[in-house]
Amino acid sequence: MLTNPQKETNFLMNALNSASIGVYHIYISKAKIFINESFASILGYTSDDLNPIPIESWFEIYSKHDHQFLKQLIEQFTEESKTGFSRNCRLKHKNGTWLDVQMNGKVTHYNDLGNPEQITGTIFDISELSTSKNNLNYRYQIEKLVSGISSDFVEVKLHSLDKTINLALKKIGDFCQIDRSYLFLLHWDKQKFDNTHEWCAKGIKPEIENLQNMPCSLFPWWMRQLWAKKYIYIYDVDDMPEEAAAEKEILQAQGIKSLLVVPIVTKGDLIGFMGFDSVENHKDWHRSDIELLETVGATIGNALAAKRDHELLLVAKEKAEESNRLKSAFMATMNHELRTPLHHILGFSDLIKSGAISQDQNELYASKIYDSGRNLLQIVEDVLSLAIGNKEDVKVRQEAIRGLDLFVQHKSYMIEILATLNREKDIQLQCHPDPEFMTQSIVTDKNKINQILINLFRNAVKFTQKGIIEYGLSLKDGQLILSVKDDGIGVPRAQRDLIFEFFRQGEDTTTRRFHGIGIGLAICKNLVQIMGGQIELKSLKGNGSTFTVTIPVEVETVRHPKINATYLSPIPNYSNYRFLLVDDDPNSSFLIKNLLVKTNANVLTTGNDLEALAYMGDSCFLNVILFNIKAYTDTSLKMIKEMTQRCCRCAIIGLVSHSFLSEKEKALKAGCVEVLSKPIDTQLLFEAINKAIRSKGNGSGSCSNKTTA
Repeated sequence: MLTNPQKETNFLMNALNSASIGVYHIYISKAKIFINESFASILGYTSDDLNPIPIESWFEIYSKHDHQFLKQLIEQFTEESKTGFSRNCRLKHKNGTWLDVQMNGKVTHYNDLGNPEQITGTIFDISELSTSKNNLNYRYQIEKLVSGISSDFVEVKLHSLDKTINLALKKIGDFCQIDRSYLFLLHWDKQKFDNTHEWCAKGIKPEIENLQNMPCSLFPWWMRQLWAKKYIYIYDVDDMPEEAAAEKEILQAQGIKSLLVVPIVTKGDLIGFMGFDSVENHKDWHRSDIELLETVGATIGNALAAKRDHELLLVAKEKAEESNRLKSAFMATMNHELRTPLHHILGFSDLIKSGAISQDQNELYASKIYDSGRNLLQIVEDVLSLAIGNKEDVKVRQEAIRGLDLFVQHKSYMIEILATLNREKDIQLQCHPDPEFMTQSIVTDKNKINQILINLFRNAVKFTQKGIIEYGLSLKDGQLILSVKDDGIGVPRAQRDLIFEFFRQGEDTTTRRFHGIGIGLAICKNLVQIMGGQIELKSLKGNGSTFTVTIPVEVETVRHPKINATYLSPIPNYSNYRFLLVDDDPNSSFLIKNLLVKTNANVLTTGNDLEALAYMGDSCFLNVILFNIKAYTDTSLKMIKEMTQRCCRCAIIGLVSHSFLSEKEKALKAGCVEVLSKPIDTQLLFEAINKAIRSKGNGSGSCSNKTTA
């Protein structure tokens, strides 16, 4: 037995170092521990760095969770330490990391009193085995987490979807030990996105309020990855690529060190993204974790898509119900609005037919019939405008017109409307045309502008019981400005958009105070938009309304001398012109011929197309042909083309029993200089004839035909 302490120590160290496993030997009475080279190597040291180890330093190497075990081993001498023990412990490596080891040992020497004097044992590095077990457990736990989150969304109610999303973000944040998890959703136009959901760990500042209506253009690199359906993983924000400079600056401003972003895709369409920020420390994400989180993103995306589909169905359902309600209201209104003038027309016609009335009564009843007929015509025109007003292919017919002529037409229309509705005594019309505009000419669609004015003025008259209606017309910076201001009931703020919808008024009930089918302003808005303009309403309930229309026009450079704006065209004299009226409806032919009687026109009539060609003969003497065009047939158009080929100077005016612009365009292309819709307005008829005469020259005489019959 060795008795020299130094020799004993040297002998023990040689024995320990010769072993290939980590070996330790504890001298309890000396409070020192010796380890071999293998033990020291496991911890990243050499044996010279550590031997001998004081008992108090021995505790520093071990995890705090193992200190109680060490105290029992050295101080309390449990039965386990005497007979042998084996325990998994954690030891601190030289680089600061913790190693999992298996520690085995037993008491190997007792003193004279029979108390333990020395303990000898071994350690094995089981870090890889522990890591493997931990990895398996982690995989199990994260897969269990993802499965649980997916289950949460299977039967989620739409009203609690937001709560479920927030709970999912919290579960992921807690498990993955991140600082912030969040969800962003793109707008419908894919130009912006919003931070809709967010979870933050304790002490982490929320950012959701600062991340609303974010333009995608601010994140070009970021969005390129997401549009390509790729995830974004950044271990260190400071190391982001140069092309991500914009994104790097924003992330650094939020104090983010690491982040992971996965796209949310439904039906192949990117609708948003889910992100996870690490603020306190850098975060290392494994590819398998990212794949699982992509699964969560897909689950959330499907739930959001289902919610959006449900919302769209609700909107469609509400629109369908609103459409049915409006249709019912429209039919009830039409039933009233059509029957009222028809009742007047038929009733007064019966009185006239009876013959038992005076001349004054006859004139009065005829006036009532005319007024009711004009009212009925306006209703029909409005309904037809509704039928074509929504078509994207409605054409704008550009023509030159003087500002003065446009104003005179508008004033004539407004005076006629007041007279027809018997409102001259209740309403004072004030016109404010710009004198400068009266000397200018513009190129625009005159008919559409007239229709806009008529609808706006009728609307003003309808809702003004007594007062003033002001009309303005001017030109500024290539914009025609038309305004109608009334002293009517005004429009509440909540109904300002509503009144521009079809079939809508401030009141939609059958007991409403104001007549009309509720489409005049909607037609105005459609026509203004077709012409590239804008319509603006300024109004307060009870204080009247002002509608202002601005339409871009082409301004002609030729100016005309100033003329008195009160000028009205007299009845024209057509005694030097020869007319041919081609209409197979005897009543229509009789009416139009009598409209021209007061102009002293020479009018021939026929109801046969071939007979019309015969009238033209080899040497045509006609100036103007009024030709009835049958709708939706090429026969009439072919006849017009034939007539234009036969005569070089005959001007053809088409007469149609509809107001469809597409059909009128066909007639104009076939050779008509103008097309009028029945019933014929006398003033418009005279304007069309004047235009026809000007188009072919004012001279009389004949023209040799280019072709023969």
